[in-house]
Amino acid sequence: MKISEAARLVDVPAKTLRYYEGIGLLSPAKRTKSGYRLYGWRELEQIEFIRRAKLMGLSLEEIRGLVETAEDGIPNGVFQRLDDLLERSLEETERKIEELRAFRESLIEYRERAIEAEARGACRCGERGESEFCGCVTAATEGVEPPDLRVVRENGRFVQRGERAERCRCGCCEPVSGEVV
Repeated sequence: MKISEAARLVDVPAKTLRYYEGIGLLSPAKRTKSGYRLYGWRELEQIEFIRRAKLMGLSLEEIRGLVETAEDGIPNGVFQRLDDLLERSLEETERKIEELRAFRESLIEYRERAIEAEARGACRCGERGESEFCGCVTAATEGVEPPDLRVVRENGRFVQRGERAERCRCGCCEPVSGEVV
């Protein structure tokens, strides 16, 4: 079948199929004499493989590795590689959940401080001069330090890190003391 028929069957735009082929996710399609791509059941199964791997949150690069492993034909090779990928993804998800919990606690504290600052009349926006700017956000965040604050300069920007001394993801940057800029 031609690309338009295959795209309709798998509910994926033809442009996506051409892209997948171009980056090595999809085996190159056979061609007619006039250059049209031809797809068979194998390619449709491969597209379904890619679609389901995307459901697991895998990147296209990770999926390409799975496709290559599948094409190698090693028994249980895909399962083993998939297990490694999903384990890493679970670890990353747990880390993000912890970061979000800490961020949520910070937001709750900022909100409470904003309510307190408003109640005590900390807003001076109506009284400020031309050389001053709103101090309401400063009043709501003054004295608040997020838990486990550690700042690392990573690739030219400051990034919050955990308690223990850590290097950046690329391993090239040193921990920096000081405030986030």
